[in-house]
Amino acid sequence: MTIHRRPMLRPEDACRRLAAAIGLSAGAAIVLWPKAALANAGIPMIVVAWPASWIAFVPVVLVEAAAARRVLALPTREALKLSLVANAWSTLAGIPITWALLMALEMLAWPMLSVVGRDLEAFPSLLLIPIYAPWIPPVEEPWIVLAAGAFLCVPFFFASVWIEARSAGRRVSAADALRWARRANAVTYGFFLVMLALAALVAWMGDAGSVGGLTRVS
Repeated sequence: MTIHRRPMLRPEDACRRLAAAIGLSAGAAIVLWPKAALANAGIPMIVVAWPASWIAFVPVVLVEAAAARRVLALPTREALKLSLVANAWSTLAGIPITWALLMALEMLAWPMLSVVGRDLEAFPSLLLIPIYAPWIPPVEEPWIVLAAGAFLCVPFFFASVWIEARSAGRRVSAADALRWARRANAVTYGFFLVMLALAALVAWMGDAGSVGGLTRVS
């Protein structure tokens, strides 16, 4: 009688499966979240950023595959495969996990703000948007959402570089993988950051009520 033993799961594969499970769980929670509960609770930016990242998935894969051809001198087929797998991991797990970590930091920051006497029920000023970016309080001004999206491009960039470099490192050297991930994501996230920042500026300039600050929604 022959006993077939299942191969042992490597630590890196276990980490990838765990990351995918966390990302899928976060995504399911987003999809199933009762919309009515968000009416007076503000905007968790993950419900905006994550679907948008999937909408942009194919163009991003193509752009970063072109970067892989140039930086790594890979054939088109190999460059597309490398970019596809790397971006699938960064989109599936990287964005939800990064947002969850930022949300935890935002929750930790609230008591600190109360200690220094800031009214937490008042809306944050422009300088506080980085703190409130993961979960924006109820707002009337659309430029705030755009500005928060522009800020979130920064932590998402670093998370994507780390994840995509590790993914690409299975096909090329670690140094080359990191070099490609930095350059490729600088192009894609740089584009998104500039576009969102410009859109926020245009929306802010067109909002006559934004000059005096942010307005609460009663």
